[in-house]
Parts: sequence; structure tokens; C-alpha cells
Amino acid sequence: MPRAIHVGLGGQGRNWANVCRRHPEVDVVAFVEPAEAMIAIAVEKLEIPRERIYPTLAAAAAANPADFVIDITPPAVHAKVAEEAFSLGMHYVGEKPMSDDFEAAKRAVAAAEKAGRTMMVAQNYRFGAVPRTTRRIVAEGRVGRPEVVSVGFYREWAHAPGTHYVVMPYPLLTDMGIHHFDMLRYVLGREPVKVRALTWNPTWGWHKGDAGHAAVIEFEGGLTATHHSLGSSVGKQSPWNGEWRIEGPDGSLTWEDDQLWHTRVSPRDRQVREQIPLDPQPARGQDAVLLEFLAALSEGRQPECNGRDNLRSLALVFAAVKSAKENREVEIAELLG
Repeated sequence: MPRAIHVGLGGQGRNWANVCRRHPEVDVVAFVEPAEAMIAIAVEKLEIPRERIYPTLAAAAAANPADFVIDITPPAVHAKVAEEAFSLGMHYVGEKPMSDDFEAAKRAVAAAEKAGRTMMVAQNYRFGAVPRTTRRIVAEGRVGRPEVVSVGFYREWAHAPGTHYVVMPYPLLTDMGIHHFDMLRYVLGREPVKVRALTWNPTWGWHKGDAGHAAVIEFEGGLTATHHSLGSSVGKQSPWNGEWRIEGPDGSLTWEDDQLWHTRVSPRDRQVREQIPLDPQPARGQDAVLLEFLAALSEGRQPECNGRDNLRSLALVFAAVKSAKENREVEIAELLG
């Protein structure tokens, strides 16, 4: 049975603790959490024995040999936790984003490859039934070869005063953007080439950093995608997946309230308005991420969202932020080298 050390017992960390409990094939042998307040909550709510919680990963690993680390710490320390895990001979699965520093993310990926360890980033959105079914339908050519994609995301998002997302710069691009940009790569099966982004806040917004943006992304093969969002929307709310439109010569695929539709209006003798049944999935969310990670370890292969692959999703996020800051189009190669 694979043995894990669970690092981070904040809110999301406690969610992951429950994910692991739903998977009896995983043995969580130790936890890491330096903050006494978080430890107290975990002991009370999750009934984790206090002696199983350590202040550092090194201390936990010394007392509890393990196969991999589950990292649910803040983004600023993800790369550090990953590199320490690899230095201790363990594999790694961690929450997105891989890092809030692109150079640190690259170093972590290089460390995984040098150590011969598996690294996976928990891009859970791509494991949903809508994106996975859409990827299949696009690959099958239901609407021909797409050339135009639009994704809209409008939510009353992250509004607790003083919290991380409220005060950080470019919160929506960096936190939700990584989800949607990763889904774009996954669903379309193409890589981004360049991006031009503009960001702003509306007069009624509550974020310190810009929580509204419009990004035009050029993908390989002549496809142009637009991603437009507002994290301080007080109007009609979009699903967390966003509202998608994928346009090709044989019509459009649209995500409408997390349903998938194929529509064609021209020529009139070939009109279509059809809801496409969603492919059943063995799991969703973080459960699906964990299953994929364990399967990759068992089969000796790279998982989806492995570190090297996920750098491309993260590069698109950082390129969009760079574009907004410098008011210019940014090529993805500027970050990936």
C-alpha cells in the first residue's frame, strides 16, 4: 500500500485529508503542519492523533518512511516542499498552482526529473465530465477543426475582507486562470503560442488586485481563444467551469450550465441542436487526481498534469500577467525558453 505524508492542514488540507480517507489504498502515515491553530482544528475536526503531526517534512519522513508527499500548502512554498520531497526520495502530488514564482516551478520540475521521481499538479477541473467529454468530441471532429473559442467566467469570488485572494495582485488570472488555461490545453489538444491580456477592476469591485480581464490566446494550428472574466460579478453567475463556445466549420460546442450542446444553423438542411450525453467518470475533483496519480505510480508512467506538462499551463498564466503588466503581446516561449 502506498504510504503518504500529508503536508498542510489548512482548510484545503483538511479537504484533502477526507479525500485520502475515501481511498483505503492510501496509507497516510504522517502529517506536517507548523501552525498550532491549524493543528488544533485538525485534531478536533479530523480526529488526527496529535503525535502524528510534525512541524517539518524532514521530521515526519525521518520517523515515517513514505512513498509520496501530498502538498496542500500556500503556493509560495509549493516548490520548496516539492524539492525537499524529491531530495528525500519521495514522489509528489500538490495543489495548483505549482508555484507563484515561475523560475521556482521550473527548478522543482528539474529536481523531479533529476531524482527520477513523479510530480503531479492537482488540476482537478480537467477531470470533470464536461471537459473530458468535450475533448473526445473535439478529437472526433464533431464540429470540424475548431478555429475560434470563447470562455467566460463571472462570479462573486473571494470576497472575505483581508484574505489572500482579496489583496494579491491579479488574483483571478493566477488562481482561476490556471484552472481554465489548463482546461483549454486539455480540451483542445493544442498548445498556446502567445497571449495578449488586459486587466481591470470595476468601480464596485472589492479586490485590491485586478480581478477582471480579457485575454486573447493564439494556439498552434490557427486557433484563437478569448478568455474573459470578472471575479466581482454581482449579476448572473457562471458555472465554475465557465461558459464555453468552441466554433468550427460544422457548428459550435457550448457549455450551458455544465451541459454540452452541439448547435448548427447553416446550411438549413443540416441544422442541429443536440445535447451530448456526458461520458461517465470513475471519480471527480481531487478524488480523480489522486486516482490518476496512484495509477501512474503503479503503471510506471507519467500522470496527467505532470510537472513538465503543467509548466505549459503555468507559463500561459505568467505570460498573461506579463502581458497585462507590460501592455504587449507575450510569446509563451519567452517563459519556457
